[in-house]
Amino acid sequence: MMNDPDPEGEGSKPDGSDSLKEAAELNGTDPAGKSAKRKKRRRRELIRFLVKLGVIAVLSAVTFIWVLGVHLYHGNRMYPFVMDGDLLIIFKPGNKYDVGDVVLYRNPETKENSISRIAVAGDCEIQITETGELLVNGYRRAENVFYLTEKVEGSKVKFPYSLGEDEYFLLDDYRTSGRDSRVFGAVKKEALLGKVSYVLRRRGI
Repeated sequence: MMNDPDPEGEGSKPDGSDSLKEAAELNGTDPAGKSAKRKKRRRRELIRFLVKLGVIAVLSAVTFIWVLGVHLYHGNRMYPFVMDGDLLIIFKPGNKYDVGDVVLYRNPETKENSISRIAVAGDCEIQITETGELLVNGYRRAENVFYLTEKVEGSKVKFPYSLGEDEYFLLDDYRTSGRDSRVFGAVKKEALLGKVSYVLRRRGI
């Protein structure tokens, strides 16, 4: 009596590969499973990185639009505090400006952005003496400026000069000449665009 042939072929026996695969998946030793997990983890990390990058970009844009600005200065009218070619970081404080602040403003004469120092603010009377002194309501104004304050020849601004409550009298630090409030008069607060918070000497880089 002959035996029936083996339907799976001679010597064919279950090799247990399915069982080994299941055991590997359970034990976490399956190479394919590890690779898939790594890809998912990297994808999540990439998404988190892109989200952080987007948030940083938005915050940076808002900061430079509403809080900070950059201005490249030309000329020597603010020497020695600011020199030709310096890069200025401008802080936009809103309505907070004080005497002594170096500010970026819209020049009413040239319609260009300029840099000068707030010499006098508020409701008062300004006088420039023949000896180069700046007087406010009859008193000498103490300043950390090396040069004497001289009148600009040919200017239509006459002294004594009355300053309004919400006005600023701007002067350049190099006061033997200049195109500041001695030429175009006081400016309103709306003309102030921000104050200089940092001076970067580009020639020193």
